[in-house]
Amino acid sequence: MKRFLIFVMVVVSLVVVLTACAPAATPAPAATSAPAATSAPVATVAPVTAEQLFVFLPKGLDNPYWDNCRKGMEAEMAKLGVKAEFIGPEKSDATLQVGVIESVIARKPAAIAISPNDPATVNDLIAKATAAGIKVITWDADAPDSQRILYIGTDNYNAGGTAAETMSKVLGGKGKVAILNGALTALNAQQRTNGFKDWMAKNAPGIEIVDDQATNDDANTSASVAESILQAHPDLAAFYGVTGNGVPGAGVAVKGANKCGTVHIVGFDVVPQGIELMKAGCVDALISQRPFGMTAKALDVMVDLANGKAYTEKMIDTGVEIVYPDGLDTFLTTDH
Repeated sequence: MKRFLIFVMVVVSLVVVLTACAPAATPAPAATSAPAATSAPVATVAPVTAEQLFVFLPKGLDNPYWDNCRKGMEAEMAKLGVKAEFIGPEKSDATLQVGVIESVIARKPAAIAISPNDPATVNDLIAKATAAGIKVITWDADAPDSQRILYIGTDNYNAGGTAAETMSKVLGGKGKVAILNGALTALNAQQRTNGFKDWMAKNAPGIEIVDDQATNDDANTSASVAESILQAHPDLAAFYGVTGNGVPGAGVAVKGANKCGTVHIVGFDVVPQGIELMKAGCVDALISQRPFGMTAKALDVMVDLANGKAYTEKMIDTGVEIVYPDGLDTFLTTDH
């Protein structure tokens, strides 16, 4: 009997020891849910998953125009509860932009929006991204011969016509005008230039375009070119700034020559330098492309595309707005 009790006690002890040494059951991972999208201008067809990433690829980060584009993305990102990034080369350069786009494609985001410096340099990249299942749109500037799904932004040819009409009003229909262009490879800049010239040819015979020079969308180059034009044309009536660095460059030259109010300035975009020059009486009209709203709209569309919604249109025109000195303060109090 004593031996039997000893045997039972040994068995019980072994059971206790084995139970204590057994690994604890691992609890099943808790299910995660995608961030709920709040109200948006374009309704999505499916909830956004936590893994989705949306990337904006501007021409460069050296133009203050992109600041409001980034702000529009950030505001809409918070509203929709998605993850988005704004990535570009330090300066507007087609070759540098290609490297940035390549690195983003390797990360396999859900969708990307490209503003190409040169459409020819991104066509193959857009095809590569599309083949990898990435939804691709162009925004701000187009690559119409690519596989991009659609373009969102300014109708740049018509916007150039609007700039010409504004310039004609400022000059009373007569005078010599010089154009400070952007990069000659930038499709949007050339469309704005062509729209400007065509409108003038048809509607303002008293206005003569005496020069059209590229600035590579660089502020220092714009100022240098503008100074040379003023010396070559002492009777110049106005500058047309085609891109965001054109107006600041023209303003530096005109102010330096003490010709504010004598040599007029009209152009794109509403950037800090242009605002200060307008307040100083050196700029007559600024043309806003509504960059905040343009980028917000682009993010809405990217989310929709990533979640299966189809778009039949190939372009969404976000329009422009003319800002004059007497309406500047009101314009600056709201997002555009």
